[in-house]
Amino acid sequence: MVSTKRLQRITAAATTLTLTTALAACGGVSIGPPAASGTDIMIWSTSQPGSAQDVMQRIIDEHNATYPGGGNVSITWIGGEQWKQKMAVAMAGNQEPTVFYNYGGQLLHQWVDGGGVADLTAELQADPEWTGQYAAKDVFGNATFDGKIYGIPASGPDFEVLWQNEAVLRNAGADPSPATWDDFIRVADQVQATGVAPVALAGKDLWPCMIWMQYLVLRHGGPEPFERVKAMEPDAWSDPAFLTAAETVQQMVRSGYFAEGWNTISYQGGQADQQLASGQAAFQAMLYYDLANMRAFAPEFANSPDYSPAPFPTVAGGLGDPTAMVGQPAQYWSISARASDEQKEEALAFLESATTSEAYNIDYLAKQGFTPLTNSGAAALTAGDVPNGELLARLYRMGVEASSFQSYWDQDLPSAVITPLMTDIGELFNLSITPQEFVTRMNAVLAEQSK
Repeated sequence: MVSTKRLQRITAAATTLTLTTALAACGGVSIGPPAASGTDIMIWSTSQPGSAQDVMQRIIDEHNATYPGGGNVSITWIGGEQWKQKMAVAMAGNQEPTVFYNYGGQLLHQWVDGGGVADLTAELQADPEWTGQYAAKDVFGNATFDGKIYGIPASGPDFEVLWQNEAVLRNAGADPSPATWDDFIRVADQVQATGVAPVALAGKDLWPCMIWMQYLVLRHGGPEPFERVKAMEPDAWSDPAFLTAAETVQQMVRSGYFAEGWNTISYQGGQADQQLASGQAAFQAMLYYDLANMRAFAPEFANSPDYSPAPFPTVAGGLGDPTAMVGQPAQYWSISARASDEQKEEALAFLESATTSEAYNIDYLAKQGFTPLTNSGAAALTAGDVPNGELLARLYRMGVEASSFQSYWDQDLPSAVITPLMTDIGELFNLSITPQEFVTRMNAVLAEQSK
């Protein structure tokens, strides 16, 4: 689900936070001895609300009480920025914990290349009864490198959708969930004719602007344009999909589609969610777990059927699969490459039991606002006391039915590319540069990285 940018995406003011959101740090955490010393299984995870921590502790206590010979699992919760720093120090010093939470993708790949992460391929492939319980397509994809698996799913699919206020759309005489970009423009114009902005945007943070760019590129060009950027191919940004997406977002700006003050609004402050909830906007392209933010800033709207998600529209003549999503199939638990055989065996036993359990999928994930990992967990969403269970079930279906996921641009590129990319996206939305200048500048960044 990630770089520090994404750790900061869900507001710390929310009482129910996302799995990738850090609360205030839970005190200092010493690095301690290397993972392979002794038989203890130390887990490091990003901080969670107290209720979620209590659930995880119960799961751990049950494991320790029932594991043959007695279990050795314990967990340390670490605030987001502190987690990033401590993991970097631990990996650099060969002192990573036995089990650690991570977001897959480029950062995990770096740790794999550094020799800090255990290859789990043989164990996972030998147990299809276990792995078959995870419902998302290619669920191990973001933790698989060179054909080897280095992570066990820790959460359901993490993706971005088009959130909408259906009451605003009804008032405008517009249909919800526009299927095509032409439909979206027609609906946006209908909404605008009533004096309401079509789109809420927390543009000060820049990454919400990136959502529009990335989905438009994915719909127009499919995954290949960004894959060429990731590969640092010369002039990869010259693919027509990037230019078309840049032209489209600038047309949205010029048409006044974004709610007033969009480039001064921060997501953490909740203003964009409040604009959507209060009827000042009809849509917001945002993470699926915006639900957690909405519960904090507009709880009545969060519980309303008018708060609903839709897939990002398709585009005429686009090369992209209409069911492909921006996001990732899971976040992960990984095991230290320096864990002893005994530690690895117990860690695998714990992670299998925990991540497929109802306590983990419902109490730890769903009740905090996240979709579960398993179909059995999903079946319980609407059968019990899960808040927003019907909405979570809908989001779960969207995630597991996605044909593929494209990782977030700001997670899947080197920082030397991410920083100018976000700056240039901001200037693009502020009309400070032209679409062609955006393309030219980003090609220059790639050229510099290739030297």
